[in-house]
Amino acid sequence: MKKLAIAVRIFAVALAIGATACSNNANDANKGVTEAAPAENGEKTATGGIRYINLDTVFANYTLAQEISKEGQKLMLDYQNLERQKQNEIQNLGNKIEQKRNSNGYLSQESFDADVNNFNKKQNEAANLLAARQNSISTQMAERQKVLQDSLESYMRDLNATRHYDAVLLRESGVYFNPALDITQEVIAGLNSRYTPAAKAE
Repeated sequence: MKKLAIAVRIFAVALAIGATACSNNANDANKGVTEAAPAENGEKTATGGIRYINLDTVFANYTLAQEISKEGQKLMLDYQNLERQKQNEIQNLGNKIEQKRNSNGYLSQESFDADVNNFNKKQNEAANLLAARQNSISTQMAERQKVLQDSLESYMRDLNATRHYDAVLLRESGVYFNPALDITQEVIAGLNSRYTPAAKAE
């Protein structure tokens, strides 16, 4: 029987926040679409309206993501316990058949065949049960991950409605980003401020 392979680590959500069209008038500076003055070494530092977030850090500190991660871990643990239970049941049944055969406990071939058929039936039932549990867990986690994705995207849209960024990128997708463009902590604070933890919602 194959163990369930569920990624407890929450999926990576690709964010591409489209900003409102930027005009070429003087209001551009107020919309966060600016070009920094030349640096002392003569090189230009153009940041524009681009920011980034560290998604791993967001999910590690966002209460909803923490709750979903714990749910996934519990589901995995419950599955593993069920798998061990079924494995033990099948093994014990097989051992009984073997012991009975070795002690000449079967008075006929039909009796032996009946126990073997029962063993095969129990084994198939266990495999089907575990497969169904895997599918159920996968469905539950996909639904919860969709909630997480929607929550993050909704917050980023609301944030961008006031900040007018050209894009918010994932730190994980690049090699280097200017730390000054990091809005990870702001996003974490904003997400948690408008989320009611499950424990308080009950």
